[in-house]
Amino acid sequence: MGVGANYVLNKGLLATGSTAYAFGEVVKLLADQKCVRATSADDLGFLGVCQEDLDTTRLATGKAVIGVAFLGLVRVIAGAEVNVGDRVTNNTSARAVTRSRTAAGSQPKSTFGIAMTYASGDGVHIDVLLTPGATY
Repeated sequence: MGVGANYVLNKGLLATGSTAYAFGEVVKLLADQKCVRATSADDLGFLGVCQEDLDTTRLATGKAVIGVAFLGLVRVIAGAEVNVGDRVTNNTSARAVTRSRTAAGSQPKSTFGIAMTYASGDGVHIDVLLTPGATY
C-alpha cells in the first residue's frame, strides 16, 4: 500500500447533505461549486475523491468547503476487494468497487479511476489513478 498521494487537480467545493464525509470517499460534483457523497451506485455524474474528513456539526453550517481531487493519484476507500488494474466506480456507501464491463449496446457505466494497489475488502484504502469522465 502506498503512503501518500500525488495530487494534480484539487478543487474546494461546498459540501452538501447530512451525512459526515470521510477522507477517501467518492463524491459527485453538483452545480454551483457544490458536492455530495456519491451514494448512487455506478453514478454517471462527474466524480471526485474527498480529501478530508468532515463531521456533521461543520456540515450543518451550510458553509463547509472541502477539498476534492479530480485528477492525479489519490487514496480512496474500497468498498470490496479490488485488484490492481481494476477500473473502479462507486457503490452506495461512496466507496470504490470494481466496475464490471457493460454489455454491448447498453448504457455506459461510470468509471472514475484505475486501481494502483490491492484492497482485500471493505474499508481498505487504495491508490487510484483518477480518470475523469471515463465510462466503460
